[in-house]
Amino acid sequence: MDKLRKKIIVFSQVFLMCFLLLCARSFSQSEDLKIFQTDRRIQIDGELDDWEGIAEFPIDLTTTGDKIQPSKDMTVTARFTYNTKNFYAAIKAVDDTFEFPNRSWRYGDGFLLTFLDPSQGNESDSFYSFGISLVEKNPVKQIINKDGIYFPGIDVRDMELAIVPNENKGIITYELSIPFQILVPFRPFMQDKWGINLIYADRDQGERKLAQLYPDPGYDTEISNKRKGAIFQFVNRVPEKPEVQMLIDSFHYYHDSKKTVTLAIHSPEDKSGWLFRSYLLGPGVRNVQQKEEFVFKKGMNMLYFDLEEQEFETGVYDLSVGVIDEEGSLRFKEDSRFFVLNRTELDEYRAKFEEAKKGELFAEDEKFRNSMPNLKVRFDWIQEFMEKAPPYIGIASIEEWMDEVKTLTESIDEGKPAFFPLGSIGRYAHRSEIDGTLQSYSIYVPRDYDEEVPIALFVALHGSGVDEVSYAVNMARLISQARMQLKIPKMIMIAPQARGFSDWYLGNSGKDVIECINHVKSLYDIDEKNIIIHGFSMGGYGAWRLSLLYPDLFKAAVILSGAISPPPYLKGENIIDLLEKAKGNKLNFFIVHGAKDNAVPVVAARKAVQKLKEIGIPHEYIEVKNAYHTGYNKWVEIFKWLKNLLNRYKRIIRSP
Repeated sequence: MDKLRKKIIVFSQVFLMCFLLLCARSFSQSEDLKIFQTDRRIQIDGELDDWEGIAEFPIDLTTTGDKIQPSKDMTVTARFTYNTKNFYAAIKAVDDTFEFPNRSWRYGDGFLLTFLDPSQGNESDSFYSFGISLVEKNPVKQIINKDGIYFPGIDVRDMELAIVPNENKGIITYELSIPFQILVPFRPFMQDKWGINLIYADRDQGERKLAQLYPDPGYDTEISNKRKGAIFQFVNRVPEKPEVQMLIDSFHYYHDSKKTVTLAIHSPEDKSGWLFRSYLLGPGVRNVQQKEEFVFKKGMNMLYFDLEEQEFETGVYDLSVGVIDEEGSLRFKEDSRFFVLNRTELDEYRAKFEEAKKGELFAEDEKFRNSMPNLKVRFDWIQEFMEKAPPYIGIASIEEWMDEVKTLTESIDEGKPAFFPLGSIGRYAHRSEIDGTLQSYSIYVPRDYDEEVPIALFVALHGSGVDEVSYAVNMARLISQARMQLKIPKMIMIAPQARGFSDWYLGNSGKDVIECINHVKSLYDIDEKNIIIHGFSMGGYGAWRLSLLYPDLFKAAVILSGAISPPPYLKGENIIDLLEKAKGNKLNFFIVHGAKDNAVPVVAARKAVQKLKEIGIPHEYIEVKNAYHTGYNKWVEIFKWLKNLLNRYKRIIRSP
């Protein structure tokens, strides 16, 4: 009987889980949504005068698909259109109050506009998410995520945005244009369907409400690299004259790969005698011209042009394509850039690397040997990029890696460690003792580093959803300024990637930080009594956690907007529990938190500070009035505190 009861219970649980999953996925697109090409000029001024007659779409669903009733608190509509060059959107929101803190698209009023590849249905891992809002009365536009990568650094200067809030009427309007050159590979002439979602956020007195075009609970999550949206059909108008869109088939190639340009021409009539013309400029290639005559018919035409074979060297190439009509007039022009990797060149660098590993210097010089992963990791990055990267991913990274391969190879050729020049920011790597993989971190070594004098180490932990590179650049700038203006002691700065963007410095992610510290100690003369750990947000939690778990390793921790526990879906220590065991250690803490932080509420910092007081650990705490998760700057106070802390240690060791 007990076995039967257990079977019934298990069956009931399985049935309930299946039912809940079906309910969660029960929302489906019930209508054909269409966006029509416009022949009018859209002026981006926020007034919406040019949108008469263009259909409105209600933004009125919760993240679970429930209907939101219109109200004066939040009623949102959107209109979309396009021409051959741009996608246009106009959003109107009825809202009784407006709040625009820093990164308002996430923490205040504003919206996310997501475009996704519909080939996977309403959910896709190929997408763009734009963040739109106001910060200090200035319109802000940013690509916050592409294909699961937060803040990919894509240039959006060619986007136009106007935001007009009218607090008296309780209405705010947004108007924007996005060039299709940003939304690669989407071209309405080439793909007549695309997914779109709009997630509007309304913040009122600390409470934040959402309205969505299509329900997506994970619209801004770091757990999943997929986003959801409604599938729209793009309806091209019958043109009065031929209209053209262009796309190259990739942004990166091997030197011996075929490189193809696609022209989509929508024409009201048959045409002949038109000319495809291209100009190519790059390493070893100077203004190579290509001409090809073509014809096309009435309607939509897809034409393909292979670029002529060249002796392509490694580097970035600029391609300019023009379409000339039968009368010799230029009817279309567009520029593109792509990266070419010459396999032979890369193989030559690899051969030099392998030869250096066989040499006497590698066997006898620990610093030289431990520097070699800095070069090896770049070979791995380049190979993975060329073999696995999507065709339209940005090329800045691989261009930088190849330049760095050249620099580091020159260094080992001269019998020197594979280091970047002093005063610059580089990315190093170590061979992990955990699993043998190469793990990277960013590093800044001051220009006046002296091998004979031990130097302090500043360890910076990045926040969630981003890698360490941009954070390292900012920290290096702050440290350099503080040295000039406040005369703080010189220090090396490292910023570990820690095996991912959102691992919260738990498990192997936290262990990787310690391994990075040990690796840099093998390369430079680090003053082991002066190692500082710092973190922002998720990194703040990491700084709390690692400093308390390794109190003999760190002298102090600097924590900005730091969480005291990881998200519920991760298992990790609560900082208050760790502080219970910390009485008597020699750590020092400097904590800064915004009083209005709506990502990590200030109560977390207050609890931690109260516990520090109870157990008698030295600390400084600044609670910034009217500040949110970001948007404050207390680095002068922090560096003055660090200066006294480091100099106090020097006075102690020099006293008789």
